[in-house]
Amino acid sequence: MVLSILLLFLAILLISKGSDYLTDSLIPLAKKLQTTSISLGLVLVSVAVSLPEIFVALSSGLQGFMTLSLGVVLGSIACNIALMTGLSATIRPLKVTTHMILRDGIFSVVVPILVLAVSSDGLISRLEGVSIFLLFIPYLANVFLQERRITLEEREVLQTHAEEKLRLIGWQNLKLSPGWVTFVLGLFGVLLGSQIFTTQLISLAQRSFADELFLGLTLGALGPSLPNIISSYKATVRGLTEVAVSETLGSNIFTLLVTLGLLAISRPVIVSAQWLALDIPLLILISILLFIFMVTKRTISRVEGVLLILVYLLILALPLLV
Repeated sequence: MVLSILLLFLAILLISKGSDYLTDSLIPLAKKLQTTSISLGLVLVSVAVSLPEIFVALSSGLQGFMTLSLGVVLGSIACNIALMTGLSATIRPLKVTTHMILRDGIFSVVVPILVLAVSSDGLISRLEGVSIFLLFIPYLANVFLQERRITLEEREVLQTHAEEKLRLIGWQNLKLSPGWVTFVLGLFGVLLGSQIFTTQLISLAQRSFADELFLGLTLGALGPSLPNIISSYKATVRGLTEVAVSETLGSNIFTLLVTLGLLAISRPVIVSAQWLALDIPLLILISILLFIFMVTKRTISRVEGVLLILVYLLILALPLLV
């Protein structure tokens, strides 16, 4: 047990430092992309910040621990909403722009509802997995269409936020100049850390220390998400209050569509009655709640941040009570 905890801690450090090097190496590319297309830069950031969760979820699912994997997917989304956005909002109210609502907000509510509809028969087939994965294409199309409608000032803000987000991710010590070396080291760190983390997570599940779903919802989701939560906190402290919301939405859409889609493509996903009756509806609830907070005053207040955290705690507590 002690060894497992130490290895989990090591895995989180590897993921954090790997994410740091990986995202730093993407800053020059992000700058280049954003001179021609802000959209590509935004998608790049969403993909980069979601990689640890995706690797952990896919690895555990491919090893036959699908319930654990689904817990990681669901938990990552709820964790992002509560701890990236909710916790950041308790520090400083978060601004929300109209294009953020149109670009990400609507999709963040529609996608979980579609997942519930697709899985209502208790199974997500390979064909349905392909459909879920391909839904990322209309999301990308929406991102590109929204870019045409933003002003030059909004474009500059988005560019600054994307670059700053990449800089803030991960453990900030032992910095290296961005380049191919940092990219390779970062990717290796994320892959190795994710593999160690997944192995220990599965080991804990096999020892029956906790229910697979609950383990995925808590430790499985929180561990890989820590670098993003910390970077959102730092960004909010520095006054970049849109970063926490935009990266929460972008990361959640990417995680749900791409990760869940790939899981179902690899093997059909059996969805339990608890998932259908409790977990997915709670995910929809917290997503709708975030969307309501976004559209009402274009600001997520401290009180609303606390409410998001309380709903997240409810998501964790209800499965245990049931």
